[in-house]
Amino acid sequence: MHSLNILRQGGFSLLEVLISMLLFSITIMGLLSYQQVLLAQFNLYTDSQYAWRLAAQALDIYPDLIEQEPKLKSGQWHLNILTAPMGNGCQKITAQVMMPGKQSVELEKWQCDESVNQ
Repeated sequence: MHSLNILRQGGFSLLEVLISMLLFSITIMGLLSYQQVLLAQFNLYTDSQYAWRLAAQALDIYPDLIEQEPKLKSGQWHLNILTAPMGNGCQKITAQVMMPGKQSVELEKWQCDESVNQ
């Protein structure tokens, strides 16, 4: 009678528990690596947007320079302003922002001296 009660007892075997723990661990590891990829892409996107804003600001205040920008002060970001004469009193002004990871954005504008064109 006692051995019959032992056979009727339900529950999970040790093998079933170990397999379910393995599947759970694999799932969690996959989700964590997916989250890391998403975070890296988000950081790349925000850095890129920041670089575009910085280049636009540099062109807006030209010939003044951006001096108090924390990312430029850190030494990892670089801002280059280039000018090239285009004739008829015009010049092309290029703002190039280089971010960490060898990525850069470039924005250009043309500026013409109206007194020369008249």
